[in-house]
Amino acid sequence: MNTYYKQKKHASGDGEGKYSKYSDVWMTPTDIAHKIVDHFKPSGVVLEPAAAPGDGGFISHPAFTDWCEVRQGKDFFDWTEHADWIITNPPYSIVAQFLEHAFRHSNNVVFGPVKINALGTGRKRFRMPIELGFYIREIILLPKLPPPMPQTGFQYFVIHWSKEEDDTKWTNWTDYKKGGDDGTCS
Repeated sequence: MNTYYKQKKHASGDGEGKYSKYSDVWMTPTDIAHKIVDHFKPSGVVLEPAAAPGDGGFISHPAFTDWCEVRQGKDFFDWTEHADWIITNPPYSIVAQFLEHAFRHSNNVVFGPVKINALGTGRKRFRMPIELGFYIREIILLPKLPPPMPQTGFQYFVIHWSKEEDDTKWTNWTDYKKGGDDGTCS
């Protein structure tokens, strides 16, 4: 098996709560997490690889059938089963490793909110999804990160990769709280 990235155990945070300035522990607010899940309408085995029940965010949506969270002893890198969907806000420090592992264990992968340069810069990161048989199906443009996530000034996206080949759809959520897509372009 060709592995692009060594599996790197991610930091567990500073133990001082969900929102740590010095770790990858930034839970996606429940309203935007549920909007993302509702948008894609996943079915079958739906895995959240970076949040434990009770944390809110994605895992609080009823579509999820399983979860992993290294802070609770269920490391995503130990996951060997197949999921129909993997949906998460990945730990940014190991986003490439998370993406590769997700591609190896699902046919549909949704990451967000993420900065596009975390996923698509560098030859390895650009080549990996293609060589593993994935296509970008949709990119959702987010106007800004929802509070209490840090406001960085960078553009963030939700990206859906799938093994189904089709045209890429671009969606613009200029105000995700309005309950609908404010603009779409293909």
